[in-house]
Amino acid sequence: MLKYKNSCFRISILALLLIIISISGFVYYRDNLYESLNVDLKGYDIVYGKEVKLDNLIKKDGLSYTIIQDIDTKKLGRQDVLIEVKKDNVTKVIPVAVNVMDISEPEIKLKETSISITEGDSLNVRDYIESVVDDGDNLEYKESVSDGDLSYYTINTNLDTNTNGEYNVEVVAVDKANNKTVTNYTVTVNKKPEPVVQPQHQSNTNYRVVDNAALNAAGGDIVQIAYALLGSPYASGGNTPSGFDCSGFVQYVYSRAGIYVSRSSSTQAYDGVGVSYENAMPGDILSWGHNGRVTHSAIYVGNGMMIHAANYSTGVILSSVSGWENGSYDRLMYVRRIS
Repeated sequence: MLKYKNSCFRISILALLLIIISISGFVYYRDNLYESLNVDLKGYDIVYGKEVKLDNLIKKDGLSYTIIQDIDTKKLGRQDVLIEVKKDNVTKVIPVAVNVMDISEPEIKLKETSISITEGDSLNVRDYIESVVDDGDNLEYKESVSDGDLSYYTINTNLDTNTNGEYNVEVVAVDKANNKTVTNYTVTVNKKPEPVVQPQHQSNTNYRVVDNAALNAAGGDIVQIAYALLGSPYASGGNTPSGFDCSGFVQYVYSRAGIYVSRSSSTQAYDGVGVSYENAMPGDILSWGHNGRVTHSAIYVGNGMMIHAANYSTGVILSSVSGWENGSYDRLMYVRRIS
């Protein structure tokens, strides 16, 4: 009987030891499995603003996982994403560091890369910048820049519109990650001619006027082109549909008809031959001014009307010749026919 009791006791002790060993083994396995659970990403550097699916970056390795906190690609720099992984009923939340980088430079688009004006013409250098964009956002203009400034564009130039010569205009854009773009355009300031001007319609109606001047064979085409450009914006120094000044508009319309005229109002007053206003025909150039100086050009379209790039508020408009003279400081000085 004593031997039987001793045998049962030994078996109980052995069973207890096996249970303890099993529990200890399970705990050891679980603890080691917990410590071994990890998340490996295929890439840690993320491009700013680019849509990224974190699921595509995780190396699976037989794990099941849930993304608790995803990547914010609109936030620059280091950030932790949280991923919950699970294996054999062991769960662990793992922070994984990623780095969001802005590697793209700002994009500068210019309306023109070469501008030509005459001495004394006004010109806003910002008018020739179409856009400055970084990652889909417009950068703001800064007149002056300090060390450490980010997310802006500025303009550097020594342009003097009162002195003839060629000038460089530098446009510099810097984004929030300090990526920089620099582009340039040129401004040519032409020497202003000094015309001797006398009003045709006042004391000397025959001055520079040719009787029986040849007809302008392209007059109809010129008028048609001018009408098609009504509503175009005004831009100082401009000679394209994106923006015209008065003489730039005249030059552009004539060039579309295959005819060359000069660039400034003062020189257009000498292009072709002079005719009296009474003999003006559609397509003729009307030169306006005051105090003996030509300051404005327009295209006569017939029936006492003209089309011209008037000013910033109106752009290219149709005006009455007499109405313009009555409502303006300028007076009609020349009518020029390019035939």
